Amino acid sequence: MSSTFRSYETGLGLLLKRLGHNHPRYTEALTLQSRLLENLARVRLYGDTETGRAERAQIMDSLNRLALETLGESFNALIREPGGVASERDRTEVHVNIENVTRSAVTVAGRDVYGSVVITGDGNVVGVEPRRQELKRALQTGDRAAQEVALANLGRAYAAQGNFRQAVEHYEQAIAIARELDDRRAEAVYLRDLGVVLLRLGDVNRATEVLQQALTQLEVVAADPLSRARTRYHLGRCYAQLGRWREAITLLEQARETFTRHKARPELAHALLELGQLYHQRQDFESAYIYLKDALRLFRRLNDTDGIAMTQEALGSLALQTARPTEAIASLQEARRGYAALRRSERVRAVDDLLHIAHQARRPVERGATP
Repeated sequence: MSSTFRSYETGLGLLLKRLGHNHPRYTEALTLQSRLLENLARVRLYGDTETGRAERAQIMDSLNRLALETLGESFNALIREPGGVASERDRTEVHVNIENVTRSAVTVAGRDVYGSVVITGDGNVVGVEPRRQELKRALQTGDRAAQEVALANLGRAYAAQGNFRQAVEHYEQAIAIARELDDRRAEAVYLRDLGVVLLRLGDVNRATEVLQQALTQLEVVAADPLSRARTRYHLGRCYAQLGRWREAITLLEQARETFTRHKARPELAHALLELGQLYHQRQDFESAYIYLKDALRLFRRLNDTDGIAMTQEALGSLALQTARPTEAIASLQEARRGYAALRRSERVRAVDDLLHIAHQARRPVERGATP
């Protein structure tokens, strides 16, 4: 499968090279490039899914149609050409080096679902230099549309290595150009990505404002349901942090329904976890337990160690509050093992505190007293 994906990436480079910066459909090709690379990144991180395959097929259809209408041959034919193998340098210049984003990198220091890719925060450089070169070429040609896409791609690359302030700077520049060009669909996507990075930086109020704009814009341009659902998910997280729990639950439930319908399992698992924690805060313990157990089952199927640990920590806290210390200990012990494996020392310490409380609470129960 990796060789097939590399052929896609090489084909994208050839398509862009043949079109050239001045072609009226060059921006369309760049947008399809970005969508396909994000799809391939998700496959490499999570494995392939029915949703991913359907999305990839749609993108390939668009690429085939674009190539036929502009070059007189399909994209599939382009990637099969005997002379169509780009040099290693060409491939590096064209796309983010997604191979660097490995499963181990994803789980090193905790992460956040970043729209359709993952923020690792572990300091690994993921395609920054190639994206700088892409921006340099766009600036040299004076192509504003290419500059817009290059700035957004560089923002994504900075976000992927955890350099969120640089990501914010480049997203803001991309948004400004998108507005200048009246590229409303791209503006909506960049606003969403900016909002997630601001949330990561802890600027919840501004993240909320930006994500609200993104969601409104995505609905205006009739963006695909998953893109809107991912935006609702992140906006719901903002509302949760601001204590606007009712609004948070409404948005997260809407996102959950879409993720379920489209079988987007990683996103669904995170939505279930967020909802479980929110219902816990509202003292709806029955709903909290149901959502958290569903999240745990999904994270296990995904082999997501971090997700399992976070969910078991949440289940442990819930069990403690509902006077089930033995269950709390079992959940918290698994959470601790997961965090320790990921070297998340701050979470290990937090779980140790909860385990101490759980052991203290269990002693009266073992003697037959009320804890």
